[in-house]
Amino acid sequence: MFRNKLPLALASFVALSFAALTTQADPLVVTPTNSAATLANTLPAVSSGIFINSSSYTGAAAASGTFTGGTGILGFESGIVMTSGAATTVIGPNNQGGVGVRNGLPGSPLISGTNFDASVLTINFTPAGNNISFSYVFSSEEYNEFVGTDFNDAFVFLVNGTNYALIPGTSTPVEINTVNLNSNSSFYINNVSGALNTQMDGLTVVLSFTAPVNNGVVNTLQLAIADRGDDQVDSAVFLQGGSLRVCGGTGQPPCNGGPPPSAVPEPATMILLGTGLAGVIAGVRRRQARRDE
Repeated sequence: MFRNKLPLALASFVALSFAALTTQADPLVVTPTNSAATLANTLPAVSSGIFINSSSYTGAAAASGTFTGGTGILGFESGIVMTSGAATTVIGPNNQGGVGVRNGLPGSPLISGTNFDASVLTINFTPAGNNISFSYVFSSEEYNEFVGTDFNDAFVFLVNGTNYALIPGTSTPVEINTVNLNSNSSFYINNVSGALNTQMDGLTVVLSFTAPVNNGVVNTLQLAIADRGDDQVDSAVFLQGGSLRVCGGTGQPPCNGGPPPSAVPEPATMILLGTGLAGVIAGVRRRQARRDE
């Protein structure tokens, strides 16, 4: 195996680089759960104008959960995390080239193309208004070496059947191949260096959207994430707790569907020293691991 052939001195250098460059932000604390009620009830704000009628979850029991400690990593403190592997793998530091958990589960028809290990949360709710707002961060271990390939993991946020997990100001879905170092890079944070205290190699800035809903009647949200191309290297979406709310009406807060909030600050210039070397080694390891399957 390639990892056994890596020279000891080089391995030590990389390990020390990661340790020195990783921020000291509080770690993510993840509590896995497949309770649809727990996941759904974490999302609406207090006095959100949203009444949850029912909810259901499909996916691996350990693939989703609640989290805290995200302020210095994601841009918001708490919420739920849904993955195509295991929820706890999002916890930092970023000390592996490509984390993946095979759950042996099918994909979802909500996500186009061949996909695997889908996690899907469905929420039926009644809003007291005509619009809702929501905020999230999409992340993945597929970054950066599998950008432009078939391993194009994706997340969808469907409101009454329409996907609103889009690049701001466009109709382009948020996926590995649409938000990265080269495409829509203003919405992307490269974490191969481990500057942010999460295992994920890359993540978006906080993305927010507004969606129209039918006031006073039951509407449906469907949140789904899955591996594409294979079931090996995983992705995760962090959904901000308390960000789901009605907005834009009389006496209601403004909607968050405009430009997203400011990105998490880019890593300091000093981290660039370790980025290239760590990225190359991580990429080689992952490609070798795939060939050894």
